[in-house]
Amino acid sequence: MLADPYRGETQEVYWIVGIGWALRHATPVRPGAHPGGAWVPALCEVWMRVPFATLWPRRPPSAAVDERCPQCTEAVAERGFASRNWDF
Repeated sequence: MLADPYRGETQEVYWIVGIGWALRHATPVRPGAHPGGAWVPALCEVWMRVPFATLWPRRPPSAAVDERCPQCTEAVAERGFASRNWDF
């Protein structure tokens, strides 16, 4: 992930629901940086597969998932990362 000179010193992480998972994990990999099905690391040291894009006007199935990984939540709080949910 490249640093954004306009954003300051805070790193941003994205909460995604990987293929086969039922909770969100935080990843520093920007959405769209890897194709659907690619493996990306989470902050809790778990590897997950990037979900495939949902066609418009459907709503991504992951949009209903609110539960977050406790280890990733702790890592985000400790490191002071900015975060946001991201659905494919």
